Amino acid sequence: MESTYKNTLLQVVDLIESLEKQEKIKYYFVGGILVNLYSDFRITRDIDIVVDIFNSGLTIKEFINIIKDFNFLPIQDWNATEKLAEETKIIQYLDKTETTRIDNHIIEKNNPSKYKRIGPLALKRRVREKLFGIECWIASKEDFILSKLVYGGWQDFTDALGCWMRFQEELNQQILEESSKELNISKEYSLLTSGITDPDEFFEKIHSK
Repeated sequence: MESTYKNTLLQVVDLIESLEKQEKIKYYFVGGILVNLYSDFRITRDIDIVVDIFNSGLTIKEFINIIKDFNFLPIQDWNATEKLAEETKIIQYLDKTETTRIDNHIIEKNNPSKYKRIGPLALKRRVREKLFGIECWIASKEDFILSKLVYGGWQDFTDALGCWMRFQEELNQQILEESSKELNISKEYSLLTSGITDPDEFFEKIHSK
């Protein structure tokens, strides 16, 4: 499983690093793939990448054509992939073994949704690290926490809490406080830093008046 996942990551990094050099498309990895660096170990089969394709002038169709050239495979077919991506601004496809799904989240700078606003914020603060020994751009610890609080699921809070507990002394709390206000997740951030360790208690307080 690990060797297959690493091979998929190599395939993805080959694509995305080439695009950054040739098309000036900036990117960073986010989500479950980062938990082993930032939180607690768990296995994930998905790879999430945030990409800034519109800044380079590429269309979704052109970006998908490049993905095809790197031997990735559609979940259904490429026409369906393109249609869904135009609606959701997420391009979903499979590695060449068809065992791992890759989600490319396209940055939309003018979208007011907190789910989209985190993208350009985190892009400015991306950091160069190694995932499974492979050097690439990833979300910072602060933006890992912020994105988890934005999405707000049970596992998301658990991941954010794990990062907070491991790296509390290293984290830039000014960035966390200012960005949590900008993303309208101040309550979630306040509860994260309050000492709560039970996700159920966290959600009970989130939904209380």
